[in-house]
Amino acid sequence: MTNQLFVILLIGLVVLVYVGLALANYIRMRGTRIITCPENHEPAAVKVDAAHAAMTAVWESPDIRLQTCSRWPEHEGCDQGCTGQIAGSPADTLAFEMLKKWYSDKSCAICRRPIPPLQHVGPKPGMLNVASPGHETLSWDEIPAEHLPAVFETHLAVCSSCQVAEAFRRQFPDLVLDRDRHSGTSGTSVH
Repeated sequence: MTNQLFVILLIGLVVLVYVGLALANYIRMRGTRIITCPENHEPAAVKVDAAHAAMTAVWESPDIRLQTCSRWPEHEGCDQGCTGQIAGSPADTLAFEMLKKWYSDKSCAICRRPIPPLQHVGPKPGMLNVASPGHETLSWDEIPAEHLPAVFETHLAVCSSCQVAEAFRRQFPDLVLDRDRHSGTSGTSVH
């Protein structure tokens, strides 16, 4: 009976290791990624078929294939040559990791306070478009992932508090009263 129990425990341990490997690879392959399309050399947003990658990683290195691409359905029949970029740098191609790097060590363009490290949950920081007439702010999750590399070049970082305030200002302009910060009086006078 002891030998049977040992074999059962050994089999259970092996199964547990394989399930752990699959789960770790599934988590590692999830998320929107930004790659450079080999066809047109422009950024594209892709998602990996994480379940397929996780299952194939159990026996060998993960077989990476795309689940979605921002260039589809027009170019859906491509050879998916971009998957090599993901295999070579799985973390560096994640849009969220790119955002974390961009926001790190930045101060808010509006209030000048340091922007705290980016989190998956909670209010999202924004980006200030200084080229727009009203200096429009957008939350980073409002920007298509494939446009993020270009936006990094043209926008300034805005903290989540200022982003919420600016979104409120844009949505409800009649409810906002601007005040002169230096004198403590409103910019408009009522007689």
